[in-house]
Amino acid sequence: MKTLIIYAHPNTDGHCPRILKEVESVLKERKKDYEILDLYAMNYDAVMHESEHYTSGGREVSQLNKGIQAKISAADRLIFIYPVWWSMMPAVMKGFFDKVFTPGFAFRFRTMPIFSRIFGGYPIKMLKGKKAAVFLTTGTHRLLTMIFLGNRFKSIIKHDILGFFGIKAKVWHIDKATQMNDRQMRKIRKAVKKGIGWLC
Repeated sequence: MKTLIIYAHPNTDGHCPRILKEVESVLKERKKDYEILDLYAMNYDAVMHESEHYTSGGREVSQLNKGIQAKISAADRLIFIYPVWWSMMPAVMKGFFDKVFTPGFAFRFRTMPIFSRIFGGYPIKMLKGKKAAVFLTTGTHRLLTMIFLGNRFKSIIKHDILGFFGIKAKVWHIDKATQMNDRQMRKIRKAVKKGIGWLC
């Protein structure tokens, strides 16, 4: 059983890098195989070019993204680490989902005569059996985040994206991620311990 970590933060210091280091530490301690896809370090091209607009028909997934799809297929567990910017994931992570979790790989639509005529195809989840732990950070306090953003920044990744593919997911939110101190580090350790414990 292999774990694939998808990481998106440009800084080499701060909360997300600390979360990544803690995740690696716990996985090593548990003797779990893992691989990291650092989207910024990879200079991952998040732009959906016309040649990649798969739903237009007759266009193929790039060799890079086919390789990433193979890694996802081979992994039983996924870990996503990213900050919440403007109430959502960074653009590079959104582009990653757009270009990697494609129709025919992550989901497909089944045609049902009456249903399809009214609503379109019925979605079929193609990545069932996988689990994902999501670690995300916000600069604001948890309470203020809930007041102004509600729960949608968690719900979108858990239900609308991963759930749509059939991936069972849980989200851990580290708030007040503006300055690192002992208290913040304890929060990170606690979240990672719970997340990896649930995942593995």
